[in-house]
Amino acid sequence: MVTKQKTKIDQSVRDLFKYTRAEVTKNDILVFSPNDPGYKDYVELWLNILETGNIPKEAEFNLSEVIGLTGWCDPSEEENLEHFLNYRRFTSSVGIALLHYGNSSEMVRQANYLARDLIIDVDKTSNTHLSLLRKVFLVTKDLLEETNEEEDYPFFTFGSMILAQLDNDWNGADNYASQLIEDENNVRKNELLNYFHANTDSRFLLGLTCYDQLHKDWIDFARKLSNPNKNENTQLVIDSMIDG
Repeated sequence: MVTKQKTKIDQSVRDLFKYTRAEVTKNDILVFSPNDPGYKDYVELWLNILETGNIPKEAEFNLSEVIGLTGWCDPSEEENLEHFLNYRRFTSSVGIALLHYGNSSEMVRQANYLARDLIIDVDKTSNTHLSLLRKVFLVTKDLLEETNEEEDYPFFTFGSMILAQLDNDWNGADNYASQLIEDENNVRKNELLNYFHANTDSRFLLGLTCYDQLHKDWIDFARKLSNPNKNENTQLVIDSMIDG
Protein backbone atom coordinates (compact mmCIF):
# COMPACT_ATOMS: atom_id res chain seq x y z
CA MET A 1 0.00 0.00 0.00
CA VAL A 2 1.19 3.47 -0.85
CA THR A 3 1.40 5.92 2.04
CA LYS A 4 -0.11 9.28 1.17
CA GLN A 5 1.12 11.60 3.87
CA LYS A 6 -1.22 14.32 5.14
CA THR A 7 -0.43 17.35 7.23
CA LYS A 8 -3.89 17.80 8.80
CA ILE A 9 -6.28 15.39 10.45
CA ASP A 10 -9.93 15.71 11.42
CA GLN A 11 -10.62 17.64 14.61
CA SER A 12 -12.55 14.71 16.06
CA VAL A 13 -9.39 12.59 15.91
CA ARG A 14 -7.42 15.29 17.68
CA ASP A 15 -10.17 15.60 20.28
CA LEU A 16 -10.12 11.86 20.97
CA PHE A 17 -6.34 11.98 21.39
CA LYS A 18 -6.63 14.97 23.71
CA TYR A 19 -9.26 13.19 25.79
CA THR A 20 -7.30 9.95 26.15
CA ARG A 21 -4.04 11.80 26.78
CA ALA A 22 -5.65 13.56 29.74
CA GLU A 23 -6.64 10.21 31.25
CA VAL A 24 -3.28 8.42 30.99
CA THR A 25 -0.31 8.93 33.29
CA LYS A 26 3.45 8.66 33.03
CA ASN A 27 3.32 5.68 35.36
CA ASP A 28 0.80 3.93 33.08
CA ILE A 29 3.33 4.09 30.27
CA LEU A 30 6.08 2.78 32.52
CA VAL A 31 3.89 -0.08 33.76
CA PHE A 32 2.03 -1.12 30.60
CA SER A 33 4.56 -0.64 27.80
CA PRO A 34 5.33 -4.09 26.33
CA ASN A 35 7.99 -5.82 28.37
CA ASP A 36 10.37 -6.95 25.64
CA PRO A 37 13.83 -5.81 24.45
CA GLY A 38 12.29 -2.67 22.97
CA TYR A 39 10.82 -1.50 26.29
CA LYS A 40 13.22 1.40 26.81
CA ASP A 41 12.58 2.80 23.33
CA TYR A 42 8.82 2.34 23.69
CA VAL A 43 8.79 4.24 26.95
CA GLU A 44 10.92 7.08 25.59
CA LEU A 45 8.71 7.56 22.53
CA TRP A 46 5.35 7.27 24.27
CA LEU A 47 6.38 9.50 27.17
CA ASN A 48 7.34 12.11 24.61
CA ILE A 49 3.90 11.84 22.99
CA LEU A 50 2.25 12.16 26.41
CA GLU A 51 4.35 15.08 27.57
CA THR A 52 4.36 17.12 24.36
CA GLY A 53 0.95 16.28 22.96
CA ASN A 54 2.55 15.90 19.54
CA ILE A 55 1.08 13.06 17.51
CA PRO A 56 3.60 11.38 15.19
CA LYS A 57 2.75 11.66 11.53
CA GLU A 58 4.60 8.61 10.25
CA ALA A 59 4.22 5.04 11.41
CA GLU A 60 7.33 3.33 12.75
CA PHE A 61 8.13 0.20 14.71
CA ASN A 62 7.99 1.66 18.21
CA LEU A 63 4.51 2.98 17.47
CA SER A 64 2.96 0.03 15.66
CA GLU A 65 4.56 -2.56 17.95
CA VAL A 66 3.14 -0.93 21.06
CA ILE A 67 -0.29 -0.39 19.49
CA GLY A 68 -0.41 -3.96 18.24
CA LEU A 69 0.95 -5.75 21.31
CA THR A 70 -1.25 -3.67 23.60
CA GLY A 71 -4.24 -4.50 21.44
CA TRP A 72 -3.68 -8.21 22.02
CA CYS A 73 -3.58 -7.89 25.81
CA ASP A 74 -6.40 -9.25 27.96
CA PRO A 75 -7.35 -6.42 30.34
CA SER A 76 -8.73 -8.90 32.89
CA GLU A 77 -5.18 -10.15 33.43
CA GLU A 78 -3.88 -6.71 34.33
CA GLU A 79 -3.45 -5.73 37.96
CA ASN A 80 -5.11 -2.35 37.49
CA LEU A 81 -7.88 -2.67 34.91
CA GLU A 82 -8.89 0.98 34.64
CA HIS A 83 -5.34 2.24 34.31
CA PHE A 84 -4.66 -0.33 31.60
CA LEU A 85 -7.80 0.68 29.70
CA ASN A 86 -6.76 4.32 29.90
CA TYR A 87 -3.38 3.35 28.48
CA ARG A 88 -4.86 1.33 25.61
CA ARG A 89 -7.40 4.03 24.79
CA PHE A 90 -4.42 6.35 24.47
CA THR A 91 -2.37 4.03 22.23
CA SER A 92 -5.42 3.32 20.07
CA SER A 93 -6.10 7.03 19.64
CA VAL A 94 -2.57 7.44 18.31
CA GLY A 95 -3.20 4.50 15.97
CA ILE A 96 -6.28 6.19 14.54
CA ALA A 97 -4.36 9.45 14.15
CA LEU A 98 -1.67 7.62 12.18
CA LEU A 99 -4.31 6.36 9.76
CA HIS A 100 -5.59 9.89 9.31
CA TYR A 101 -2.10 11.11 8.59
CA GLY A 102 -2.08 8.76 5.61
CA ASN A 103 -0.40 5.64 6.96
CA SER A 104 -1.94 2.36 5.82
CA SER A 105 -3.49 0.10 8.43
CA GLU A 106 -0.90 -2.54 7.55
CA MET A 107 1.74 -0.15 8.89
CA VAL A 108 -0.18 0.59 12.10
CA ARG A 109 -2.68 -2.12 13.10
CA GLN A 110 -5.16 -3.81 10.82
CA ALA A 111 -8.25 -1.64 10.54
CA ASN A 112 -10.79 -4.11 11.87
CA TYR A 113 -8.51 -4.89 14.82
CA LEU A 114 -8.09 -1.22 15.68
CA ALA A 115 -11.83 -0.61 15.38
CA ARG A 116 -12.44 -3.53 17.73
CA ASP A 117 -9.97 -2.14 20.26
CA LEU A 118 -11.78 1.19 20.33
CA ILE A 119 -15.19 -0.42 20.79
CA ILE A 120 -14.23 -3.00 23.39
CA ASP A 121 -12.53 -0.29 25.47
CA VAL A 122 -15.35 2.28 25.28
CA ASP A 123 -15.87 3.97 28.63
CA LYS A 124 -19.57 3.41 29.22
CA THR A 125 -19.48 5.83 32.14
CA SER A 126 -18.39 8.71 29.89
CA ASN A 127 -20.78 10.31 27.43
CA THR A 128 -17.85 12.36 26.19
CA HIS A 129 -15.78 9.32 25.24
CA LEU A 130 -18.72 7.69 23.48
CA SER A 131 -19.54 10.88 21.60
CA LEU A 132 -15.93 11.30 20.48
CA LEU A 133 -15.74 7.70 19.27
CA ARG A 134 -18.92 8.09 17.26
CA LYS A 135 -17.47 11.06 15.40
CA VAL A 136 -14.13 9.33 14.87
CA PHE A 137 -15.72 6.18 13.48
CA LEU A 138 -17.63 8.15 10.86
CA VAL A 139 -14.65 10.11 9.59
CA THR A 140 -12.38 7.05 9.70
CA LYS A 141 -14.82 5.01 7.64
CA ASP A 142 -14.90 7.78 5.03
CA LEU A 143 -11.11 8.10 5.08
CA LEU A 144 -10.48 4.39 4.57
CA GLU A 145 -13.14 4.10 1.89
CA GLU A 146 -11.63 6.97 -0.07
CA THR A 147 -8.22 5.28 -0.24
CA ASN A 148 -9.71 2.42 -2.27
CA GLU A 149 -7.07 0.24 -0.61
CA GLU A 150 -8.62 -0.62 2.76
CA GLU A 151 -11.15 -3.45 2.45
CA ASP A 152 -11.88 -3.34 6.18
CA TYR A 153 -13.63 0.03 6.08
CA PRO A 154 -17.16 -1.42 6.56
CA PHE A 155 -16.10 -2.55 10.03
CA PHE A 156 -16.15 1.13 10.97
CA THR A 157 -19.70 1.36 9.62
CA PHE A 158 -20.65 -1.60 11.80
CA GLY A 159 -18.81 0.09 14.66
CA SER A 160 -20.95 3.19 14.15
CA MET A 161 -24.04 1.01 14.44
CA ILE A 162 -22.75 -0.54 17.67
CA LEU A 163 -21.82 2.82 19.19
CA ALA A 164 -25.17 4.33 18.19
CA GLN A 165 -26.98 1.59 20.08
CA LEU A 166 -24.76 2.16 23.11
CA ASP A 167 -25.87 5.79 22.87
CA ASN A 168 -29.55 4.76 22.59
CA ASP A 169 -29.65 6.32 19.13
CA TRP A 170 -31.86 3.65 17.62
CA ASN A 171 -32.76 5.52 14.44
CA GLY A 172 -29.12 6.28 13.81
CA ALA A 173 -28.22 2.65 14.37
CA ASP A 174 -30.85 1.60 11.83
CA ASN A 175 -29.38 4.01 9.29
CA TYR A 176 -25.90 2.60 9.85
CA ALA A 177 -27.25 -0.92 9.37
CA SER A 178 -28.53 0.10 5.94
CA GLN A 179 -25.22 1.77 5.14
CA LEU A 180 -23.31 -1.31 6.28
CA ILE A 181 -25.22 -3.56 3.89
CA GLU A 182 -24.38 -1.15 1.06
CA ASP A 183 -20.72 -0.80 2.07
CA GLU A 184 -20.25 -4.54 2.45
CA ASN A 185 -21.67 -5.13 -1.01
CA ASN A 186 -19.54 -2.37 -2.49
CA VAL A 187 -16.36 -4.01 -1.23
CA ARG A 188 -17.38 -7.33 -2.77
CA LYS A 189 -18.01 -5.61 -6.11
CA ASN A 190 -14.76 -3.65 -6.03
CA GLU A 191 -12.14 -5.61 -7.94
CA LEU A 192 -9.32 -3.60 -6.36
CA LEU A 193 -10.45 -4.74 -2.91
CA ASN A 194 -12.06 -8.15 -3.30
CA TYR A 195 -9.52 -9.99 -5.44
CA PHE A 196 -7.75 -11.39 -2.43
CA HIS A 197 -10.47 -12.73 -0.21
CA ALA A 198 -14.07 -11.54 -0.42
CA ASN A 199 -15.15 -13.67 -3.35
CA THR A 200 -14.13 -16.88 -1.58
CA ASP A 201 -15.69 -16.14 1.82
CA SER A 202 -19.42 -15.44 1.81
CA ARG A 203 -19.73 -14.55 5.50
CA PHE A 204 -21.31 -11.14 5.91
CA LEU A 205 -18.69 -8.51 6.74
CA LEU A 206 -16.33 -11.05 8.29
CA GLY A 207 -15.63 -12.50 4.86
CA LEU A 208 -14.15 -9.25 3.59
CA THR A 209 -10.82 -9.71 5.34
CA CYS A 210 -8.25 -12.41 5.95
CA TYR A 211 -7.37 -10.70 9.24
CA ASP A 212 -9.76 -12.83 11.25
CA GLN A 213 -8.21 -13.34 14.68
CA LEU A 214 -10.72 -11.06 16.40
CA HIS A 215 -13.85 -12.14 14.53
CA LYS A 216 -15.24 -13.66 17.74
CA ASP A 217 -15.37 -10.21 19.31
CA TRP A 218 -17.28 -8.82 16.33
CA ILE A 219 -19.79 -11.65 16.62
CA ASP A 220 -20.10 -10.97 20.34
CA PHE A 221 -20.79 -7.31 19.57
CA ALA A 222 -23.59 -8.41 17.24
CA ARG A 223 -25.11 -10.68 19.89
CA LYS A 224 -25.52 -7.65 22.17
CA LEU A 225 -27.40 -5.61 19.57
CA SER A 226 -31.17 -5.24 19.64
CA ASN A 227 -33.84 -4.09 17.23
CA PRO A 228 -36.51 -2.10 19.10
CA ASN A 229 -37.69 -0.41 15.90
CA LYS A 230 -38.17 -3.78 14.18
CA ASN A 231 -36.03 -2.46 11.35
CA GLU A 232 -35.52 -4.97 8.56
CA ASN A 233 -31.92 -4.03 7.82
CA THR A 234 -30.92 -3.96 11.49
CA GLN A 235 -32.28 -7.46 11.93
CA LEU A 236 -30.56 -8.59 8.76
CA VAL A 237 -27.21 -7.34 10.03
CA ILE A 238 -27.67 -8.97 13.42
CA ASP A 239 -28.74 -12.32 11.96
CA SER A 240 -26.04 -12.28 9.29
CA MET A 241 -23.29 -11.57 11.80
CA ILE A 242 -24.46 -14.19 14.30
CA ASP A 243 -25.40 -16.94 11.87
CA GLY A 244 -22.61 -16.33 9.35
